[in-house]
This record gives sequence, C-alpha cells and structure tokens, in this order.
Amino acid sequence: MLNINKIEKLLKNEMAAAETYHQALEKFEEEAQGSEISSLQPIYEEHTEAVSELQEKIQQLGGMPPSGSGLWGSWSEALMGGAKLIGKDAMLNALLAGEKSGLDDYQDAAEDPDVPLEVSDLIKSKFMNSQQENIRVLNRLLQS
Repeated sequence: MLNINKIEKLLKNEMAAAETYHQALEKFEEEAQGSEISSLQPIYEEHTEAVSELQEKIQQLGGMPPSGSGLWGSWSEALMGGAKLIGKDAMLNALLAGEKSGLDDYQDAAEDPDVPLEVSDLIKSKFMNSQQENIRVLNRLLQS
C-alpha cells in the first residue's frame, strides 16, 4: 500500500521554507541589503516551485495535499521572528539550519522503499541538488 505521509512531510517542509524565505526577504528589503536579496530570491522561488511540484505529485498519487506547513512552519516563523530582532547572521544561520534539515529529510525519503520511484527520482535529480546549492549560497553569504 502506498504511503504518502513522507511526501506530505516534504511538502510541509517546503511550505515552511517558502514562508521563511519570504520573511527573510522582507527583512532584507527593509534594510536595503541588495546582495542578500539577489542571493535569496532564487532560493525562495525554488522552494515555491517545489511546493507546487510536491502538491502535484501527492494529487497524482491520489492524496490530498496539506494546506499548511504545520508545526514546522510555526517553529520556523517563531525562529525567524527572533532572528529578525537579532540580525542578519542569525537569520542566515536559521535559513542554513532549515536547508540542512530539509536535505536530511530528502535523503531519508530518497532511500525509503515506500516512496514511489518517480518521487524518489525527482528528489535525487532535483530537490537534493537544490538543497545542496542553497547551503553553499548561505555559507557564502555568512562568510561575506
């Protein structure tokens, strides 16, 4: 029997990531931090695209995609709220922690035999590569 819980978890993670990057972009826009905006905007767009793709996969598999990011999104929102008060590095570190957690979840799902092959292939060919690149971008921003 097909279990789409793991795919739903990935979708919630992507929703939380998109919400978090949206908040970060708003903060950097307020502070006129152009280099951060130009680096983070493509990551935000990537996460929103991943939301659409995962929603579509869940529907194709006969499931109903969750409408919200759940607890992860609430935690992410609280973390980013605190990071906004602390500053740029705290915010970038919060984003980095989220990307690393997301990569771990994607690796776990890619190795799960209950995840359909088409989803596993998408994870390996696209999502894991994106997460790894996002981690590199955030590390560069933290070092600049």
